[in-house]
Amino acid sequence: MSGTVAKAFNLLELLSKYDGPVRMADLARDASMNKSTAYRLLETLSQLGYVTQDEPNGRYLLTTKMWEIGVRAFQRSDLRIAAKPYLEELVAKTGEMAVLSRRDGRDVIVVEKVDCSHPLQAITLLGSRSPIHASSIGKAFLMTDPPEKLAELAPHLVRFTDRTITDIDTLIAHVAEARSAGTAIGRDEYREGVSGVAAPVIGTDGVTYATIGISVPSYRLTDDLLPKYRQIVADVARRFSRQIGHDKAA
Repeated sequence: MSGTVAKAFNLLELLSKYDGPVRMADLARDASMNKSTAYRLLETLSQLGYVTQDEPNGRYLLTTKMWEIGVRAFQRSDLRIAAKPYLEELVAKTGEMAVLSRRDGRDVIVVEKVDCSHPLQAITLLGSRSPIHASSIGKAFLMTDPPEKLAELAPHLVRFTDRTITDIDTLIAHVAEARSAGTAIGRDEYREGVSGVAAPVIGTDGVTYATIGISVPSYRLTDDLLPKYRQIVADVARRFSRQIGHDKAA
């Protein structure tokens, strides 16, 4: 391990333990390093945005950058664990399979799911991949994309069923409706007989880190049930987003 890197992290850990800004001399003493080394490292950490100095005393304190990194790490590594109770809630309230997906370029991948008790349910496997334009869990990612990013999908709108959206203007209109409603819908667009309702899970920086929703045999997603399911999915996604810090960003 690089001695310089270890010393820099030692300073960051020490700074996190103080109740307020601290003098460089005190930091150097508590870190058991000479003042010139401590000063050089603190200047580097300041240039990188991890440390700042208060005014007018010039004492050192941490910025929020470490917290931001920690939140992003949580969002990526523990998202499946954090999602489990929300997925279980979706199953309990709708009686349908609940899924969590992550984005991979122009595809989405199912990374967690909770099955329902129906003898006949939509078959969705962990790790299964689908195009982002052809399912509810995919289109929920598009709800937070800017128009220019949506337009980039135009050459890639491959048809899978008679109901797959392959026209970019139609897709943009569909996403706009989903954004207004708070949930995206997919009906037989990737696989015949499989429909869904999904919403984005948004992190502190306004980025959609995942989508969460239900996968339903199409014959069970009736027009009467759809408004209820949309409300349930939107509410669950909103609370999940709050848990991973979206309100702090807002």
